[in-house]
Amino acid sequence: MSIRSYFMAKFYDATMRQCEQACLGSWRSELLQSAAGTVLEIGSGTGVNLPHYSDNVQRLILVEPDKHMRHRLTARAKEPGNEHVEIASFGAESIDIEDETIDCEVSTLVLCSVSDQAASLSEIHRLLKPGGTLLLIEHVFAQQNPSVARWQKLLSPLWRVMCCNCHLNRNTRQAVHQAGFDTL
Repeated sequence: MSIRSYFMAKFYDATMRQCEQACLGSWRSELLQSAAGTVLEIGSGTGVNLPHYSDNVQRLILVEPDKHMRHRLTARAKEPGNEHVEIASFGAESIDIEDETIDCEVSTLVLCSVSDQAASLSEIHRLLKPGGTLLLIEHVFAQQNPSVARWQKLLSPLWRVMCCNCHLNRNTRQAVHQAGFDTL
């Protein structure tokens, strides 16, 4: 996994550049403007979300278990304006933070690749203060479109190997709902 994760970290930003410019960057910006207070971002990767947070975030805890991604994240977090940023090596399934202490949690393109999606969502739920917010950008299983769903199922085994455990066919929307979150 280390060789794959090294290359994933090295080429992630370049690989995603066109998608970021086409839509993902504006989606991130729109989504993260509502983040406020103490914010926890799981699977922070290379830190592509950092420029999108507003001044309403007093404390930003970025967790990234992959050492190669965390290396790039750390470099990005040292840029001016990120003095309120903390970085930790937790995986989403087990985060060493007290219950109900987080105002807002962020997951962008992460729940597709965590080892245990239900455990990760349970952990997120445990950490959020009552009335807290979970902000997500995740790809989902296209159960309403059988043609796309068929391709997702077919490509998922190879995709998981190539893209560090990313599952194209996880029903993330359903999992989020089952974990007790209201979904839009």
